[in-house]
Amino acid sequence: MIYIIDRIENEIAVCESLNSGEKLEIGIANLPKNAKEGDAITKDGDIYTINYDLTKQRKAEMRERLNRLFQKHKPQ
Repeated sequence: MIYIIDRIENEIAVCESLNSGEKLEIGIANLPKNAKEGDAITKDGDIYTINYDLTKQRKAEMRERLNRLFQKHKPQ
């Protein structure tokens, strides 16, 4: 199962399933120490790991979307 860390509040990471959109709250003690908002994490049994390739890909896609949006609204 793959989740995206939406936000971290009060020692809890609020995550969203990449497949179903289902929300999940995970104690940050159960995540890798360097996990942060926007990271893609994979659950294997009881272990969560950061999927660096997917995180990098999603951030690049979001950057591209923002660039296209700003280009549309750029004064001529």
